[in-house]
Amino acid sequence: MAGLLEGVRVIETGVLMTVDNLGRFLGDEGADVVKVESPQLGDYLRDIMTTFGPGWSTFHLTLNRNKRSVAVDARTADGAEVMTRLIESADVFITGNVGTTNAKLGLDYESVRRINPAIVYCQATGFGATGPYAEVPTHGQMMDELGGSTAPLEVVDGAARIVPGEKQPPTLGVVVGPLHAAFGVAAALVRKERTGEGCYLDVSCADVVLAAGWLNALPALNPQLVDPASASSGPVESAKYQHYSTKDGRFVLFCAIEAKFWDHFCRAIGRDDLLGDHRRDLVVDFGRDEEILRTELQRIFATRTQAEWMDLAVTHDITIGPALRFPDVHDDPHLRSRQMLLVEDHPTVGPFTTIGNPLQVQGETFEIRSAPTLGQHTDEVLAEVGFDVGQRQQWRTAGVIR
Repeated sequence: MAGLLEGVRVIETGVLMTVDNLGRFLGDEGADVVKVESPQLGDYLRDIMTTFGPGWSTFHLTLNRNKRSVAVDARTADGAEVMTRLIESADVFITGNVGTTNAKLGLDYESVRRINPAIVYCQATGFGATGPYAEVPTHGQMMDELGGSTAPLEVVDGAARIVPGEKQPPTLGVVVGPLHAAFGVAAALVRKERTGEGCYLDVSCADVVLAAGWLNALPALNPQLVDPASASSGPVESAKYQHYSTKDGRFVLFCAIEAKFWDHFCRAIGRDDLLGDHRRDLVVDFGRDEEILRTELQRIFATRTQAEWMDLAVTHDITIGPALRFPDVHDDPHLRSRQMLLVEDHPTVGPFTTIGNPLQVQGETFEIRSAPTLGQHTDEVLAEVGFDVGQRQQWRTAGVIR
């Protein structure tokens, strides 16, 4: 494990991707993430969409790794006692519950803070904990679209459809929202270490999508300030910021928009005659609408394989990168060397290739603890916080725990 958060205990409540991803980020950095689930259903993300077996969705295998599962019914008096003991042992409480759910369970910030005054409490939801939409339950695309990432739409034959030629932007909120929340938790832990004070963090994934879209948002929100000449520059039909196919049928993305990189490229391939095809009066030159140059560059890129172009990029300081899709990433030597593709030996599913941790800590090796079954660690965790075997068995018989 990357132990940046080693020794930090996190209590996680809620279901689905937002809070699951937040807990995963913290668990991947070594925090002891105790995922509290209902004994009846648990996190039903286990059975959503693509599965490697019953109860083992790719969502669950990834987003609930490096966690321990405790199954307890927090709606009961006995369950509330368990939650109190868990909260007393924790540094961080994270939740994806919206609206009044936490208050009904006695797990709102004020209730949790009375149990543990120094707790770092993070509520990460689709639309946030305040505002007119705070009570609305959300799924991922809803967060994206409130944040301004809706594809252009039209009505055809009485049905709303995406305008032909446009496409739905990739789902963003359930990734960057939890990532911002994890950053907030880490920052709050630093302040807690210095001052002894906890805090309440309210993270709206829709807010984060809007903030992440600043590049397109600012011109759209301030059209009266946009310089028309600058609005026409960009990589849309660019010769120098463009995909090109290679000799082996693969692709690279060529991005020689600065003069020095264009010069490095031309000299490396022995084409000094192309040096003059770059505007030196611009900070960057995309080569927009230079179709003759684009055709010539495609002819040039077709003379070497993708690997050969990457060797040239490394040797001659050129902005070229492999253009990969998921089936291709397994073969890339750079991603392999950075251990971004690992084999997880899962006790039920068996060995499968999974994604590593992009936050690499020098001198430490990232390891994966497989996603748990529902209630897999109930006895283990409850014993740690002082409940004996007899008490646990009584509660299990009563259906309070699993």
